Amino acid sequence: MLKSQEIQLAQSKRRERMAEIQKADEINDDGRTELRSLTDAYQNAETEYRAAVILEDAERAQIKEPDNAGREFERECRSFDLTAVVGALVDGKPLSGREAEVNEELEQRHGVGQKGVRFPWEALEQRADAVTDASAGTSGELASRPTMNALERFFETSAAGRFGVNVLQVSGAPSFPEITSGTGLSWVAEGAGADAGTITTTATSPAIKTATARYLLTRQAIRQNSALQQILRRDLSEVLREGIDLAIFRGTGADEQPAGFETVLTGGRTAALTDVASFSDFLLRATEIQETAKLSDPSQVRIAGAPIVAQTLLDTLISGTAVSEMDRLKSAGFSTLWSSQVSARGARDATDKGASTVYFGAGSNNAYVPTWGSPELIVDPYSESKSGKVALTMFAFLDVLIQRTATHYFKLTGVQDRA
Repeated sequence: MLKSQEIQLAQSKRRERMAEIQKADEINDDGRTELRSLTDAYQNAETEYRAAVILEDAERAQIKEPDNAGREFERECRSFDLTAVVGALVDGKPLSGREAEVNEELEQRHGVGQKGVRFPWEALEQRADAVTDASAGTSGELASRPTMNALERFFETSAAGRFGVNVLQVSGAPSFPEITSGTGLSWVAEGAGADAGTITTTATSPAIKTATARYLLTRQAIRQNSALQQILRRDLSEVLREGIDLAIFRGTGADEQPAGFETVLTGGRTAALTDVASFSDFLLRATEIQETAKLSDPSQVRIAGAPIVAQTLLDTLISGTAVSEMDRLKSAGFSTLWSSQVSARGARDATDKGASTVYFGAGSNNAYVPTWGSPELIVDPYSESKSGKVALTMFAFLDVLIQRTATHYFKLTGVQDRA
């Protein structure tokens, strides 16, 4: 019980006793003495009560203060210096300072690295720090804005991220359930009810796949290049982002690869165009996606293909006009993205014509890239020592999980082009 509550209880008992004495027809000397004593005690307790309330309010305010440990760790992660890690390991020295503390914290969270040094996803970010105005009148707006974590910021500029694939941190052996049938809306009369239908679900558990990237640096660059930190961030992040994109769209599921859209879209969710890319063919498939996924806006349908397909659509003009097939596609409201990671050009024939694959997707939250822990970095100054180079090997642990393939995705193969 709080001190203020104990005082309030004692004050209540004093008031009751004082009321009993005052109700008597005649108050004797003992009653007067007791009444004076109760009055003095009551006044003193009131002072003590106010002090207790002030102290308890201060304690509550202290308890309500946010725990800034996570924010401070994120700040340290953003200042993580990859060049310090490389330099220390090349010279055979242990990590120290911020890099050692961050690595230790990541090992506590995600386990000790097999042979390398754990580093945060923030170390791969490429973005300018901006000063945010938190003056009066804007704090509510700032609080309502969604905040992305480092992994989401790293992934947002990738082709798969623009296609609606989400990335998330997981641990252990997570299970992703998916309702396949049994849901529906019922209309009932006043006082009536609807019986619950049987819901059919299926669950998929992703498995850890190890992505490996190798990067060579000269010892001279390590010691003389003042921009090495920015170069490492740029190159390592691009290597990892490109590899993840390729796995999401073209992963075969064999040879330790994840299974991407190319592999999971089979049967009725794929068709061969075997013709030149056109607005009419793309409109047909995009409309099918809008219907099967029950979308209310065509902008939620996303079309992804190789850059050569975009060139074909732009070069193909409607007869007698300056309007291209791409103009018609944009006017329909569909979102498009063109990346060499989505699909490679097919083999070219004598007329320099080839074919590639185009994917159609509906919205977000249907495909995921689960990641386990933070990446690891191994610095090897020995294997390439003959040429004076240092090998950096980066590991990331992830998988690809695609749901609702029967309604939200479609693959169009044999989309021909002419350079």
